[in-house]
Amino acid sequence: MKSFSKLFLASFLILLSCLGFGRFAFGMVLPNMQIDLNISTTLIGFIGSANFAGYFIGIIFSSKFYSKFKTSSLISKMLLIQGFSMILMSLFDNYLFISFLYFSSGFLAAISNIAIMVYISHAVPKNIRGKALGIAVSGNGVAIIFSGFLVPFLEQFYQANSWRVSWIIFSCIIIVVSFIIKHLLTYDVDNSIKSNSKFYEYKNSKKFWEIASLYFLFGITYVVYVTFFVSASIEKWSLSSQVSGIFWSTFGFICIFGAFIFGAIADKYGTFKTLILVFAFQAFSIFILIFDTPSFVLFISVFFFAISVWSVPTMIAMLCTEFFGLNKTAQVFSLVTLIFAIGQIIGPLGAGYIYDSFNSYDFVFLVTFLLSFLGFLLSIIFSYKKISI
Repeated sequence: MKSFSKLFLASFLILLSCLGFGRFAFGMVLPNMQIDLNISTTLIGFIGSANFAGYFIGIIFSSKFYSKFKTSSLISKMLLIQGFSMILMSLFDNYLFISFLYFSSGFLAAISNIAIMVYISHAVPKNIRGKALGIAVSGNGVAIIFSGFLVPFLEQFYQANSWRVSWIIFSCIIIVVSFIIKHLLTYDVDNSIKSNSKFYEYKNSKKFWEIASLYFLFGITYVVYVTFFVSASIEKWSLSSQVSGIFWSTFGFICIFGAFIFGAIADKYGTFKTLILVFAFQAFSIFILIFDTPSFVLFISVFFFAISVWSVPTMIAMLCTEFFGLNKTAQVFSLVTLIFAIGQIIGPLGAGYIYDSFNSYDFVFLVTFLLSFLGFLLSIIFSYKKISI
């Protein structure tokens, strides 16, 4: 474990940057951005979906980029460009320009994310791979904690423009990390390893579609939660931005430990079986948000969702390696993440439309709960079916 310390730190910083600040901090700045731009919930959902659409396109190219370039150099460049694209976002008032730049940020984040996940799958032994991937995605939690405290603090001084100042700070952190990565990713990994298989050859693989279907459902449900939780807590429970920030930071703090814990469980008891528990936790956490409960109950929702959420990408990467081998990990993980990204695109836009149609987050979370519960049922089925690849 000690010999991999530089790799663990690098993976943590990469996920902290490309997804933590680049995507998950968006939920914290969203309410202020919507007020400043004076746009509907559907349009703010459109901006969020633009990022996921960019992520979708980035996935298509990720496997090719990974096989052609040195991982440290590739990720460093992607983070640098992403940081600058996010700075540009803060300079515009038109939601279409902001959406385009957030699209490009998603494109760049996809390449960085997949590159480090596959890199870990190649560099780290199987017996600690779940823990290693768990450490990496804990970076998301730290970014959420930071945004939960920073954004409300800046609102006191910058008010309408606080989302812009926050976004610039997040961007600058990403740029700094882009220069550090080259000095941390020093392990020798053969990026040129390729599979002779083509994407279409997986269309008849039942195991592939099992993995992809779970990742797709997770893509829709988790993104609705992280995008609209703060807005819902402000509107439905009449919480201030500062109190919502405390909830959000609590969410991030719990996330730090969840991925590592479930990664260790998956290492010992199996990945599909661990996913049963993960989807059960997430479905329960979303179910709570449907009802008019006292605001303290939000902590229960936050706990169960945060402790389980980042374990899913970890286990999906493990499943790709487990069932398709190291030679195909980059290709298969890219393809299932492509399907996952479709769910991410649908999530914010669909949730925004449902909210504008019913003027209530109750229906948004009801639909989200049903999809998460479906993931729970499918995990049970896939855990006990023995189907050949």
